[in-house]
Amino acid sequence: MQPLITRNDIARYRQISKTPNDAKLNEMILDAQLLDLQPLLGENLFNKILASPEDYTELLDGCVYDKDGISYTSYGVKMVLAYYTYARYMMFGSVTDTPYSVVEKLNSESRPAEASSKKSIYQNNRDAANKLWQSVHNWLLRTNNEDYKKSCNAPAAQGSMRFTKIS
Repeated sequence: MQPLITRNDIARYRQISKTPNDAKLNEMILDAQLLDLQPLLGENLFNKILASPEDYTELLDGCVYDKDGISYTSYGVKMVLAYYTYARYMMFGSVTDTPYSVVEKLNSESRPAEASSKKSIYQNNRDAANKLWQSVHNWLLRTNNEDYKKSCNAPAAQGSMRFTKIS
C-alpha cells in the first residue's frame, strides 16, 4: 500500500525531526491510513483514493469552496492524516523490536519522555485530527460525494441516535 503523505507533509503542520530513516514513520503513516482514515472515509472511497490519488486533489489537499453563497474551508485528508500519524509517531515511534525484546532506544545525552506526556501529546493530536476531519466530512457532504454518502459514515437522521447508560 502506498502512503498518502510523507515526512515533509507532516512537517508542514507539526514539528518532526529530519532523519534519513523513515521506516518507523512510514509504518505509522500506514497504520494511520488503515486504522484511522479508512473507517472515516469508508472502504470504497478509501480504495478509490489509493488507486488514483491524482483524481482526488481537492479532497487530499483541501480547498475553499462555496455552498449556498457561503465560503467554507476543507483542510484536506492529508492534514487530517498528518495529525493522526504524528499522534501515533509520538506515542509509539520510540519503541523498536530487536532480536532480544521490544526496547525503547536511548543514548547517553537523552532521557525518554514520560508516558503521561506521550499520552497527552497523542490524545491532543488525535483530538485535533478529529476536529480537522469535520471540515473534510462537511465538504464530502456538501459536494454530494456519492462514494462517501454510501459509506457507513453518512450522517444518521437528526435525532435518531440514542445513548443508554448500562450500570
